[in-house]
Amino acid sequence: MAIKAIEEREAERDRLIELATRYVDGLARRLDVRAAAIAGSVARGDFNLWSDVDVVLIAAGLPARAPDRAALLLEDAPPRVQPIGYSPEEFERELLKGNRLVREATERGVVLRGGKLIGHSR
Repeated sequence: MAIKAIEEREAERDRLIELATRYVDGLARRLDVRAAAIAGSVARGDFNLWSDVDVVLIAAGLPARAPDRAALLLEDAPPRVQPIGYSPEEFERELLKGNRLVREATERGVVLRGGKLIGHSR
């Protein structure tokens, strides 16, 4: 019984990673996505039914205004996918400042694109 529960959990995590991968692939068709990784509970494996899939993105050409940036990133985002976008310069600044989500994406994130920019690949 426990093995089945573990297998179901792993299958759900794989499904969420695939959902995020498809989102990033679609976004990359209209934006210069340099790197992307899943951070947070899905990356760690301790997600639950209500968890979002936190996708940390590094992209050139993002709007400077937060509402415009959010609208662009959320435009094609499927339910549960929560994109957080940074320009390459912003990402570096946030990493130096110790931003928790940025640090987690580089240290333990599930890399979807641009592994050399964002950290190590899983």
